[in-house]
Amino acid sequence: MFLLLSILLVSVATTASFASSPRLSGISPRGVQRGVEHTLRFSGERLTDAQEVFLYDPVGVEVLEITQVDANNIDVKIRVAADCRLGEHVAQVRTKRGISDYRSFYVGALPAVAEAEPNNSIEAPQKIEQNVTVTGVVQNEDVDYYAVTCTKGQRLSVEIEAIRLGIMFDSFISLVDSKRFELASSDDSSLGNQDGLISVTIPEDGEYYVVVREASYGGNGGSQYRLHVGPFPRPTVAYPAGGPKGKEIDVAFLGDPTGPINQKLTVQDQTGFRDDLFVSDDQGITPSPIVFRPSDFENAMEVEPNNTWTEVAPATLPIAFNGIIESAGDQDYHRFSAKKGQNWDIHCYGRRLKSGLDPVINVFNATSKAHVVGDDDARRPDCYLRFTAPEDGDYFIRVRDHLNRGQADFVYRVEITSPQPTIAFSIPRVDRYSQQRQQIAVPQGNRFATRFNAGRYAFGGELVLLQDNLPPGITLVAKPMASNLNSMPVVFEAAEGAELSGGLVDLRGRHADEAQNITGGFTNTADFALGTPNNARYYGCTVDRLAMAVVDKLPFKLEMVQPQVPLVRDGSINLKIKVQRDEGFDAPINLQFPFRSPGVGTVSQVVIPQGATEGIYPMNAAGNAQVGKWPVYCIGNGDVAGPAWASTQLAELEIAEPYVTMEIKRSSVELGSAGSLFCKINHFTPFEGEAKAEILGLPPNITVPPLTFTKDTAELTFQVETNEKSPVGKHGSMFCRVTITQNGEPIVSTAGRSELQIIKPRKPVVAAAAQPAPVAKPAAPVEKPKSRLQQLREAAQNSGQKEE
Repeated sequence: MFLLLSILLVSVATTASFASSPRLSGISPRGVQRGVEHTLRFSGERLTDAQEVFLYDPVGVEVLEITQVDANNIDVKIRVAADCRLGEHVAQVRTKRGISDYRSFYVGALPAVAEAEPNNSIEAPQKIEQNVTVTGVVQNEDVDYYAVTCTKGQRLSVEIEAIRLGIMFDSFISLVDSKRFELASSDDSSLGNQDGLISVTIPEDGEYYVVVREASYGGNGGSQYRLHVGPFPRPTVAYPAGGPKGKEIDVAFLGDPTGPINQKLTVQDQTGFRDDLFVSDDQGITPSPIVFRPSDFENAMEVEPNNTWTEVAPATLPIAFNGIIESAGDQDYHRFSAKKGQNWDIHCYGRRLKSGLDPVINVFNATSKAHVVGDDDARRPDCYLRFTAPEDGDYFIRVRDHLNRGQADFVYRVEITSPQPTIAFSIPRVDRYSQQRQQIAVPQGNRFATRFNAGRYAFGGELVLLQDNLPPGITLVAKPMASNLNSMPVVFEAAEGAELSGGLVDLRGRHADEAQNITGGFTNTADFALGTPNNARYYGCTVDRLAMAVVDKLPFKLEMVQPQVPLVRDGSINLKIKVQRDEGFDAPINLQFPFRSPGVGTVSQVVIPQGATEGIYPMNAAGNAQVGKWPVYCIGNGDVAGPAWASTQLAELEIAEPYVTMEIKRSSVELGSAGSLFCKINHFTPFEGEAKAEILGLPPNITVPPLTFTKDTAELTFQVETNEKSPVGKHGSMFCRVTITQNGEPIVSTAGRSELQIIKPRKPVVAAAAQPAPVAKPAAPVEKPKSRLQQLREAAQNSGQKEE
């Protein structure tokens, strides 16, 4: 249950009559002492007409009064009970117009002391008492010094809250003595992440100096901090770091300079927001909690020596193995039994316990010592793996540090459990750096819609959201989430006369088959501190309920005209969105279409112009879009003294197979000539009347007149006309668009694709001119061949002449 707080409104300035979303950017001071009344300044945008403050903690803080300072600031007077839970508390503001972001403030045990400048030298420090919380600011290159008097042998603890305040301030703290020797320093810590802590035993009576600065000597007016200084205990981790619910166990809190703090405690189930452990003794109480995990199974504590294979009796699963990697090179082995084919989830908790251990786990066969499976950082940097036993028998799980380090408080906890089906619902972000539309603010007589994501684990099937616990006047409209999807559209509706009220809702969902007995709740995470690189998240906050309210009516309402025809695969449809405007309201409406079924696409935004009463939202379906009837909605905002959101009703869009497809033969046409395209029609769904077929996707100067056909037409032949300007070449972007009108609305699809080639005409072959015949010359006389005897006589005669 959340605290639904009655409040008294003072100095209320009502300047607007319609709803628009408020924003909350910060709460100051950043922390308060319990057992005292305080006034907190809530700052942001559009906080006019604040009605209520939602708190996520069940007890301890009571809102007494809300005072309007101006349109962007309110003062909230609170009473903090003496037994209020220490640590971070989370709040949201409900106005008549909407619900703000959630932000946090801290509750501490110590009185606050404000920083007093100048205090930026060790020669002129600010003197403080022990057991105080100093609130200060580090400017650029600023170093703050605080002097505290201590007694030899006492414990002195110093813890800073900086990045945990939601401020990108990387703090550094140190403790020096009167001789300027440093006793201890801390930049980061496992417990506080970028926030450091120090806890030491004072060596001598005297004055000591707590030094605060930015780690690289930066800083600015926003670098605020809360510095806790006193003899309070400051362990960093519990051992064991969890235990079976309802049982009394011995717990040692490690990391304190006085040694382990041993206590008995009865393990309680987590029933509230951030139920971790605060450690106290006669010197005080820790400013921030120690992580502890209640469980439904037993603990098994390590027994040294266990840094190798041992013959100890195997543990029976499920179990939680608890141990400490105490020295460099240490590694722990734990033995368990498993049956062939059994599935087990193995989680190793180290950093998630705020231990300094960076764990690595490996599973081995106990007989052969063969490695089976292992993991290093599936949970960054903690470990997780799914183990399926390959055979009956015993197995070892080994735990070590990634760098083979070891330390007295390197605690770990290995939980081995059978996979349990779980569901977690959330609202996906629409803005990376804000909580915009992460709340449900439903205008009177209107609607608001969002997408819900669901994380299924160890099961499949459809999911449904439950109507339980909704504020009066609000109803939820949703279809079951398909088994293959992790997102669903949900519309919230508020009655016309619904009372302006709200609360934090434990929104639940379950498996569509109630007999499965699988249920889950809502969680939401916000980023409070972002930094380099790439706006990485350094600190954030997760809540477990959904802020919901009925808010002031809007001067407009949206309605989606229910389509009477399906959107077919490889097709498109135009959805009509109507706007009902109050007289005098003519602002543009910015439409969005957040949920699309698989394979369906659209544009990111459509604007209905000023004064217009309807708009068209184009949708298209891929060739593999999932067939079925899908719930859809459209959400829009208009400027009503700021952005104000409303949605249409939950309509239905059917995705269907195409009614027809075309087999278009590839064709070629000579430039400047006419040709034809032959199409074979494949019919799948009968239709009435005539359909229109158009060839599109061709370049200019190519004309293909459209044709009509009926459900009985088997073939079409399109006439292609070209001219001397038609581009020559292959045109492969050609497609056929078919429009079938049913129920007075068009069903548009791309029915087929093909290629058209425009070719240059061949040049004509020209015959060569006839040439005059050449004049024949007289033939030379043909000599008669000489006989052999004549050839010899002539040779002898020629020889005689030469002798003379």
